[in-house]
Amino acid sequence: MIKISFATMSAKKESPEYAALRGHIPRDLYKRFKIFCLERGIDNSQGLEELLTEYFQNFDAALSGGDVSATPITPMETKTPVS
Repeated sequence: MIKISFATMSAKKESPEYAALRGHIPRDLYKRFKIFCLERGIDNSQGLEELLTEYFQNFDAALSGGDVSATPITPMETKTPVS
């Protein structure tokens, strides 16, 4: 059985070094994320922090190497409000 400690969550909530992040993602991605966290015995907050840290380290490394093709993020299309 995997035991998850939530002791750090309240400490992060109170810390000025942390900010809350919320959003909606596809259900299959959510399930993969939950499995990722459960397999490592970490809470969602720690899992998100680890994944984002790794992503941006890889992103920055690719950019510093001059590989502009490694920039998978593209601007979203702006949508004109429907009248």
